[in-house]
Amino acid sequence: MDNQKDVIMKKEGKGAIIVIGLLFLVILGLSLYICYDKGIFKTKETDISDTSKKEKTNTKNEKKSEGVTFSDSELEKYVNYISPVSIGPSALIYDKDVVYADSLSAGDKVKYIGSYVYSKHTTSPDYQYDIISEIDVKSSVEEVYGLNSYEKTTFNLGCGNYTINENENKYYSQTGCGGTTATIVSNLITDYKATKNKLEITTAYAFFDGMTNKIYKDYNKNTVLDEYESNNITEAEAYLKEYVKKNKDRLNTIVYTFNSSDGKNYYFTSLKNNR
Repeated sequence: MDNQKDVIMKKEGKGAIIVIGLLFLVILGLSLYICYDKGIFKTKETDISDTSKKEKTNTKNEKKSEGVTFSDSELEKYVNYISPVSIGPSALIYDKDVVYADSLSAGDKVKYIGSYVYSKHTTSPDYQYDIISEIDVKSSVEEVYGLNSYEKTTFNLGCGNYTINENENKYYSQTGCGGTTATIVSNLITDYKATKNKLEITTAYAFFDGMTNKIYKDYNKNTVLDEYESNNITEAEAYLKEYVKKNKDRLNTIVYTFNSSDGKNYYFTSLKNNR
């Protein structure tokens, strides 16, 4: 009898241990499930997914940070670098489909920034000569085209050649440069794209001929857009400016491109006429 009791007790003890073990496994399983459900534990796949998301976000932020903002006055400054000498437009800008700065001669570099250079001129006491300091020519060229882009040269700004006086470090020409003509040009900045490496500015433009009282789409006056009668240059300029604003979508455009190596200083590299 005693032996039978011992066997029964041993069986009951083993059964209790098994039941306790099963309960422990159930509780452990429930605990692990709750932890997983609450996100306490993450699988490697989840970690990889999260890392991938962070990398994509960082890439987007980097692309956004590449965008550079310019004010209207800053954009106008860059466009006006490449300009005619006077109110009369220069065929240098409007007659070529594409212009590359690195293909320009030393003299042509000055021609393409004619107004910017000419704005620094003075005249001789007897008014026989236009005079521009070599320092002013050099600073203008290097501001537009980049450091070390200036070379001593003879250049023309529409009425005669400027030649350098080595003793005085000044360029001299007969007076008369910068005179006005009957043709007026007006442009409007319609768009721009900028990064730390490149600035592209798009402008629409049109021409007014005071002799025919007509507004033209092109410099060579092949396509007439409209007519406007005026004997007042100031009034005609104001009208043409508004005309370009209202009709920019039907006009020719020029895309000016400036490159930068430091994200601060942008230098003229090319222009393209979209006719």
